[in-house]
Amino acid sequence: MKYLKGGFKLLLLIVATLCFSQLIVSCSSGDGPEETPEEEVIEEPEVPVEEEGTNEEPDGSDETVDEIFGLSANLEPWENFDLSDWAIDTPAVDEEDGFSQRFGELNWDPLATSDSRPFFFTHTDGGMRFVSTIGGARTSQNTSFTRSELREMLRKGNTSFSTQGANGNNWALGYQPTGTNHGGRNGSLTATLRVNQVTTTGSGLHPGRTVIGQIHASSDEPARLYYRKLPNAEFGCLYLEHEIRDGNDVTFNLIGDEDCSGNGPEDGIKLDELFSYEIINDNEDIIVRIFRGDTDGALIAEMTVDMNTLNSGYELADEWMYFKAGIYTQNNTGNDDDGDIVTFYRLNNTHDSN
Repeated sequence: MKYLKGGFKLLLLIVATLCFSQLIVSCSSGDGPEETPEEEVIEEPEVPVEEEGTNEEPDGSDETVDEIFGLSANLEPWENFDLSDWAIDTPAVDEEDGFSQRFGELNWDPLATSDSRPFFFTHTDGGMRFVSTIGGARTSQNTSFTRSELREMLRKGNTSFSTQGANGNNWALGYQPTGTNHGGRNGSLTATLRVNQVTTTGSGLHPGRTVIGQIHASSDEPARLYYRKLPNAEFGCLYLEHEIRDGNDVTFNLIGDEDCSGNGPEDGIKLDELFSYEIINDNEDIIVRIFRGDTDGALIAEMTVDMNTLNSGYELADEWMYFKAGIYTQNNTGNDDDGDIVTFYRLNNTHDSN
C-alpha cells in the first residue's frame, strides 16, 4: 500500500505538470494579441557614386590638393590661374559661324553665363576642369575632332597683333632664324593634372585617346602629347607625336605605346592619378618629361626630338608657334555624348625674349 500511495502521488504530479504545460501553450496561442515576429530588415544596396577626381594629396599627407596648389573651389579658373595669355575653344556652338565658342585673354567673364560653361569650370577641389564631347562643335572645317583646350595668346588682349603669323602673338622655335618679330623664342610648358575620363566608345585607335598638351605651328604640330587608356584597362599610356612640316607623324613612346593594349603598362598612369609633364623647346630639340605626382615627383619618362636630325622643316623665318593645353579629343567614331575630362592643378608657360 505504501508503494501504491507513492505511485499514485507520482501519477498526480505528472498529470499536474502536463496540465500546467498545456495551460502555458493555451495562454500563448489563445485569443490574446498575437505577437508578431520581428520583421527581417533588408537593406537596399548602395548605388555607387562616380567620384570626379579626389581632393586628397597624392603622398597621403593631411593636406588637400587645393591647399597644396593654392587653389579655391569658389573662384573661376581665370581667377585661380593666370590665363591672361590664353584663350579657350570649347565644344559649345558659336551661333555666328557654327564652330567652337572662344573666350579668353582679358575677357573671360562672359564664359560663366555661356553655353561653354559645362565644358570649362572650377572643380570642387579647385582644379581647372576641361570637358569635351565627341558630338560637340569643332574649331574649323580643317579638324575632325572636338576640344576643350587653351590656346596660347602672347598678345594678352592687344588686338593690334593678329592671332596668326610671325608676330607678337606667337613664338619661334629656338633654331628658327633670328631677327624676326615673334613674341618669344624657345619655350616651356609645364602642367600638373589628372585625366579623369576618356572615351570608351568608337573603333580602331580612337577609344580612350586624347591630347593633353601641344606645340602647334601654322599648320602642323611639332609636338602632340597623347594619353590613351582602353575601356577595360587599369593603366593608361603616354606618347608623343612629332609632325614633320607638311609631312607625316613620327611617334615617340614615353610610357607604353599608342596601342596601349591589354591592361596597359604596369608603370602607366591610371585615371584620376596625379602626374605632371614638361614640353620644352631648346633650339633644335623638343624635350618631354613625365613626373609622377607634382613636378617635384619622380621622373618616370623622358625623351628628346632632334628636329635637325629628323629634317623636320620648321627652321623658317615665317613659321610661328603657340602652346595648347587641356583636352583635344582624338575620337570621332564614338557616341556623340561620349567624351574626355581632365583637371589641371598647375599650368605655366614661359619663353625667352626674341
